Amino acid sequence: MSEVPLEEAEPARKAYGDLTEGERELVRDALAVIVRDPAVGREIPGWRPPSVEYTYTTPLAHDSAEAITVVYTHTHGMGVTVVYYFRDPQVVGR
Repeated sequence: MSEVPLEEAEPARKAYGDLTEGERELVRDALAVIVRDPAVGREIPGWRPPSVEYTYTTPLAHDSAEAITVVYTHTHGMGVTVVYYFRDPQVVGR
């Protein structure tokens, strides 16, 4: 199975630079999951085809309410574009 091509938009690159090393590690793990299956995230309704916009959230720790969220778009046949990364203090579960 081939992986989906992935690129980062400029706002995502800047946000990545503001993350701690531990948060960056979580982002790298999340991106590995996303490139294997772009539909793994939660679809954001109202986005116009052919692209679909998603969020993928991963907890900072097993027992943590805080998380890192990756916002990305997927265009079938073209790949994934990461729009932004952010620390989400309000997430309770996956």
